[in-house]
Amino acid sequence: MGIEIERRFLVDGRSEKPWRKAESIDILQYYLSDIIHDDGKILWNGHILAIEEREIVNITTWRIRYSTDKSDVKITLTAKGRRVGATAAEYEWDVSPEVFSRLELRGLPTIAKTRYLCHGDDGLLWEVDEFEGALSGLIIAEVELNSESQEIVLPSWAGLELTNLRGWSNSSLSTMIKDVE
Repeated sequence: MGIEIERRFLVDGRSEKPWRKAESIDILQYYLSDIIHDDGKILWNGHILAIEEREIVNITTWRIRYSTDKSDVKITLTAKGRRVGATAAEYEWDVSPEVFSRLELRGLPTIAKTRYLCHGDDGLLWEVDEFEGALSGLIIAEVELNSESQEIVLPSWAGLELTNLRGWSNSSLSTMIKDVE
């Protein structure tokens, strides 16, 4: 199990967008329910998504992410625990394209976005997500930290901090817009 510590911020995209000069990744995330962890297998709708012998506890969100970086495709299953402050438990497993192609994902809560990877003045990696579809125009930036007390230098384009505000997770946003698209 990993621990994710991140701070998240709204971004005002009405002026310059310096992050667009950085490397980008196209991301499509599907949010899954009714995941079963039985006999070392993580199952969804009868499909084995991953093998995990360790006990997985206190998970609130499951997602499968399909991302493309230039011509490279990566498919990842992620389980996240409830966030306390900026910290949450996180598990990740690679999913093969063959397994992914057999999944019936239509109709699930979904997020589409372009992620830009840029370094701040303090050397920390910022992930700036420009959302698409019903969330088009929404831009959220996050930075992963080693501890909640780690100092950061906020880029000039970082606005309202969302870290401790409910309803701003990608999972919450995907559920909110599910019936809109």
